[in-house]
Amino acid sequence: MTAKLGDKNYIRINPLVRFGIFAGIILLGLTRAPEVIARQSALKAGMVQIEITPDEEGYPHYRGPSTGTHDPLFAKAVVFQQGNEKVALVVGDLLWVERDLSVNARVRIEEQTGIPFQNIIIAGTHSHTSPAYHPNIRELTGTLRPPFDQKENTGEDDSYPQQLEDGIAKAVVKAFEEKEEVALEVLSEEVDDLAFNRRFIMKDGKVITNAGIGNPLIREAEGPTDKELAVLMIKRKKSKYPIGSVSNFSLHADTFGGTAFSADYPGFLAGNLQGHFHKDFVSLFAAGACGNINHIDVTGTRETIKTSSEIGEILSSTIVQSANNFEKVNGTDLKALSRVIYAPIQNYSMEELEWAIQDTGTSPLYVEKAFLERRRKLKIRSLERMRRTEAVSPTIGDQGWKIPLEIQVFQMSKDIAIVGLPGEVFVDLGLAIKENSPYKHTIVVELTHSHIAYVPTEEAISRGGYETINSRLAPGGGELLADTAIALLQEIHQHQ
Repeated sequence: MTAKLGDKNYIRINPLVRFGIFAGIILLGLTRAPEVIARQSALKAGMVQIEITPDEEGYPHYRGPSTGTHDPLFAKAVVFQQGNEKVALVVGDLLWVERDLSVNARVRIEEQTGIPFQNIIIAGTHSHTSPAYHPNIRELTGTLRPPFDQKENTGEDDSYPQQLEDGIAKAVVKAFEEKEEVALEVLSEEVDDLAFNRRFIMKDGKVITNAGIGNPLIREAEGPTDKELAVLMIKRKKSKYPIGSVSNFSLHADTFGGTAFSADYPGFLAGNLQGHFHKDFVSLFAAGACGNINHIDVTGTRETIKTSSEIGEILSSTIVQSANNFEKVNGTDLKALSRVIYAPIQNYSMEELEWAIQDTGTSPLYVEKAFLERRRKLKIRSLERMRRTEAVSPTIGDQGWKIPLEIQVFQMSKDIAIVGLPGEVFVDLGLAIKENSPYKHTIVVELTHSHIAYVPTEEAISRGGYETINSRLAPGGGELLADTAIALLQEIHQHQ
């Protein structure tokens, strides 16, 4: 179902207070969703999409003032219920999801539906042609932003952040209200020549991101890709009428370009599937681990780079042409499990902070390109704000600062699980989760709940490069996220 944004007034709770309460519950070991034997209960689901395109002309875009709308942006939600167990997955056409947006929306959703706060995954597709709804995004345009704890929006009359929260909450609430008995089918297909590792080890041993097409100094790609296109098809139980799909692929949604709003290739994928099935078909795309993956084949030519439309066409055609390869899911057994971990964040010196605050006119502290210097300064300023607003200070000795991060797992059946992780997760970590999962099909969803930028491997951090300069996590943070996800998958799978 597709609906438009509505306006309502709600009581707001300080997001850090709400998240702190949730983290405390987890520390007490009470976060496991109620142990309900739901095998005899029918699985119900509802899917809804709400348009979240800004109405305001020229509303800030990731690349500056927007110049219009190429295609609409949506928040797309799916709600599952079996017995007393309820979960929700909602993905917006957004660069990422800020912590306050996630917390506020989930509080409202829990109040209106009874879906537990920790059983709701909110993620972004990582579209780079989406609204700059938060100062953390607007800072990427190159403007030095004010302190995080000062209220700074696009103006006193900026209503879009509230409209965005409303849209996300409304999508889940309406999906919950429209639940009906469903049947699930699952597909796993490999798609070649679409996603490429964008970090390269050069002949001099250095690592460069986006080293350039035909660059003779490239020795090899640093890491792998994940070719799997995973699809969960949701149909009405009796008629087998398709309601929508949850699809997952590891590829940066930075293929459209320009300053007009666009959902990037997930939008083209959705349009194609609606054309094939019906106009109300909901195509919910959740980005797989793709922090170091893009669509550029450096061994080809500029002419061979696929457009957003072509990528959407390839993915949708794979789904449509693989109709006979979908497996029916028998014996659904819905469960949810989550955990808050305290991940180490990078340190900085007072000299670095003073250097970072002065955005221009300072002598370089590092020998690097101007673009990387700007990103390093941005990272240091972000870390300082994290210390004041989100992070946990050291308690003894020389311990580092840590940030609370949420890892979630939904079990759909004994063979299917969905994992939610924050940040732009390196594909290596996503593959490690899949390879060590006890489930036949494991869908890894990145960019949930908190902005922590890139989540590299410890080895990648040792080599340096663009993504590691941007990352907020200290070495080992990425492995901690992956290990926690694997442990949750194994724990929830044991309780069959």
